[in-house]
Amino acid sequence: VNPGVASALAMSALTTFASSTLAQQAAPASDVALAHATAFQATVFGYPLDGMYKRLQAEVLDAATRKADFDSYFHYVDLSTPEISPFPAPNNDTLYSTAWLDLRNEPVILSMPDTAGRYYTAHVMDMATETIANIGQRLNGAEPGLFAVVGPNWQGALPANIKGVVRSDTVFAYVLLRLLVDGPADVASVNALQKRFAIASLSRHLAGQTGGGDMASVPPYLARTAAGRFAALDRLLRMSPVLPRDEGMVASFAPIGVGPATPSLRVAAAPETLAKAEGEALAVIASVGARTGKFVRGWRIAPQAIGRYGVDYLQRASVWDGGPLANVPEESFYPVALLDSRNRPLDGATGRYTLRFAPERFPPANAFWSITLYKLGDKTLVANPVDRYSIGNRTQGIVLGPDGALTVAVQAEKPADPMLAANWLPAPREPFYLVLRLYGPKPEALSGAWTPPPLIRAE
Repeated sequence: VNPGVASALAMSALTTFASSTLAQQAAPASDVALAHATAFQATVFGYPLDGMYKRLQAEVLDAATRKADFDSYFHYVDLSTPEISPFPAPNNDTLYSTAWLDLRNEPVILSMPDTAGRYYTAHVMDMATETIANIGQRLNGAEPGLFAVVGPNWQGALPANIKGVVRSDTVFAYVLLRLLVDGPADVASVNALQKRFAIASLSRHLAGQTGGGDMASVPPYLARTAAGRFAALDRLLRMSPVLPRDEGMVASFAPIGVGPATPSLRVAAAPETLAKAEGEALAVIASVGARTGKFVRGWRIAPQAIGRYGVDYLQRASVWDGGPLANVPEESFYPVALLDSRNRPLDGATGRYTLRFAPERFPPANAFWSITLYKLGDKTLVANPVDRYSIGNRTQGIVLGPDGALTVAVQAEKPADPMLAANWLPAPREPFYLVLRLYGPKPEALSGAWTPPPLIRAE
């Protein structure tokens, strides 16, 4: 062999070896970056799904904490208080009933009774917390009726007397039933009405029975670590067809083994990488809520996409973090007061506030409205000596001013003024926020032509 050629071949081999070695050394760093970015996106996408899977585990699958079987209601028989709360930031106007529907093998039939004009809505959501239906007074009246909820894979015939059909994009769906209560004295009547709402799988309905579903065949949610939560998300994504709008996003999770897509490159994601990405994503999610929508006189007006998110995965995750299971605005509209009229955070330790609704500027709602106060830290109702957690158009004992205006006093101590004492909404001696709920909001609320008045801090 020519010595020059031999030298060139040796140098080429050395260069190739060196390049290969450098590539091997660089690969782990690039894999870490890919795993981190993928896990971050998967957390944002999957946060509400993970939360719903965890709720399904606690409320149905785990015998120790089970509230009800599949296709059966669990009824909350008392109004929410600081001690009784079905989830963060509950309302104090309705009694809740909840149900998990198993749609893997057949439809589920929801039976709605005659509510004699009482407001109610059966809010049906898929596993991503997307609103798929509101069955109730606003859209269907208060008359009795049967409604079918159908899973993504089912095809077949339904009974002729079905009043409406709801299709779920996931094989499990959640029903959150809200029934209006006119104060503590009305609770017993609503408890009796709750028992008249019924659920049955199609086959059991045809046999004149209630209930249904198969708890034993659902993989339990046992995740205790970030890696475990990604594994749970993978299982959940494989249970239902991926929607066309989500296909690209879900396919991007394949490098870390999440979702049904086949990856072009699979990386070994270390547990610490997954945990770091998850933690950073959760911090971003927690920071979003107070900055979305628009602020008007201290009130945050949420985006119209609430409850119907499409591909706005960050907003969907943010709602799950701040107030899960939110309904669509046309059913219930929720402005949130975080600041006073001078853009200062609300705090019962340092401030006393008034909220004045002028005679012609009361919240425009077809059903009813209320203002509920929560601690900012844990989103719970506030214990107080008069057991008042909300105030609204049905509150007994409120006093209007000579001009017909309603002035609500929001402060820690009972006001000395008799009218303000009658209209007192007790606050904690710490940061808090208010939620104004308009059930069946009128067009001027949804369009922004009407906005809530500011909270005025006493100086």
